[in-house]
Amino acid sequence: MNKARTVLLKIRRIAVASFKNALRLHEDSVLMFENDRIPSALHTSILAIEEIGKYFMHEDVWFHNRHGAKWTIQDMQKFLSGTYSHTSKQRWFAGHADSRFISKPLLKILLNGDLERIKQKAIYVGIPRKGRNIDLEKRLSTPSSISRRQVENFITMFNDFLVDLAVGVRKGVYSLDIPEIDDWLAEPEFELHFVMLWPKMRPVTKKQLARMQMHDDAER
Repeated sequence: MNKARTVLLKIRRIAVASFKNALRLHEDSVLMFENDRIPSALHTSILAIEEIGKYFMHEDVWFHNRHGAKWTIQDMQKFLSGTYSHTSKQRWFAGHADSRFISKPLLKILLNGDLERIKQKAIYVGIPRKGRNIDLEKRLSTPSSISRRQVENFITMFNDFLVDLAVGVRKGVYSLDIPEIDDWLAEPEFELHFVMLWPKMRPVTKKQLARMQMHDDAER
C-alpha cells in the first residue's frame, strides 16, 4: 500500500471519529442545558457544530480521491489545514446543513465568523478589544449574559439536522460517502435516540420529516 493510500485511510478514520465526537458533544450540551449550565451548553454545542464541519471536510477529501482525483499528500495537507480554523469548520457545517434548520440570523452568524466571538463569550470574562488595545469604555462581558433561548435555538438546530439527516439517509433521500456513518444513520434507533434526547423541533423540520416518512426505507 502506497503512502498516499495509507494517509487517505487515516483521513477516513478521522472523519468517522469526528462525527462520533460531534454526537458526544451534542449530548453533553443537552445535559448541561438541562442542568442550567447555560454558557457551557452553548460552548459545547458550538464545538459539536465544528466537529461535524470537520467531518465534512475529511469526507470531501475521501470522496474526491475515491472518484478519480489523485491528490498528493501535500494537497491533502493543504486542504485539511482548514480543520484548524474554527470559522472554516463552522462554514462547512453551514454549507451542508439545509437552510430550513438554520434561521437566517443563525445562518448569518455561522457564515460571517460571529459564532467564534459568541463561543469565546460563553467561556471567558473580558472586555472587547479595539485594534490591539483593550476598549475600556466597553461594558464587561461575562458568560452569565448568554441567554437560555439562544442556547436552545442552537441545540434545536443541531438536533434537527441530525434527525433529518438520519431519516433522509434511511429513506434514500441523502447519502454520505463514509459507509460506517451512512449505515449508522440508516438505523431507526439513531433517529429515535435524538428525538428522545431533545424533543424540541422546528415546525419546518417536522413538515420535512413527515414528507420523507411517507416513503419506504431504501434497500441497503
